[in-house]
Amino acid sequence: MQPNDFPKVRFPFSLEKGIAMLQYLLSGVGGEYNYMALLKLAFFADRFHVRKYARPVSMDDYFAFSYGPAGSMLKDIVLEPDIIFFERSHPIERSGPYSVRLTSNDYAKNQFSKSDFEAMNFSLSHFGDLGKKNKGPFILSDISHAYPEWDRYAIPFGTRKINRAEIYYEDFLKNANHNHPIFRSYGFSDPFKSLSKTEQSDLLEEMQEFSSNIRPQC
Repeated sequence: MQPNDFPKVRFPFSLEKGIAMLQYLLSGVGGEYNYMALLKLAFFADRFHVRKYARPVSMDDYFAFSYGPAGSMLKDIVLEPDIIFFERSHPIERSGPYSVRLTSNDYAKNQFSKSDFEAMNFSLSHFGDLGKKNKGPFILSDISHAYPEWDRYAIPFGTRKINRAEIYYEDFLKNANHNHPIFRSYGFSDPFKSLSKTEQSDLLEEMQEFSSNIRPQC
């Protein structure tokens, strides 16, 4: 699969769902968390859902940054709350230079399907506690670098030739190298189920069809 061989797969982002997703994940780790680590939890949830159901939970556009993959609008919700929550209460707010906290557990449950909850709970169960450890946010950041979505840009990031790059949802379907040096350095076992070439192809076809037919949400 070569992402540049066809138009980039995009989905219609819903701000309400994006906020609810971050609220749910933040609640699952105790209500306060490093913002970089929270964005990684969202990434791992989206990765799971794409690989099983051919669409992300967040529907966000993803980019690779030096600290790993992050959804563009999810990043704004976390880092620019005054802009995102203009003239309304902040269910998520900054609690320090590098952390955010939950101010309301009243999230829009109706935004999520059963499979959305499955994906978010997968992320919380496999990655949530990692972010709470000493240097946990950096551990999650490093681990996210081992996945193909970010790893394809490892050299240009390493040589400081780029500071941001587009991530393709097609790359979410690629299997990580289970013996990646980053995984080995942390003694980490990749929890994502490997996909066969046939499964990847079928999911890609379904994802392209889904993204081309769905109408944007207001």
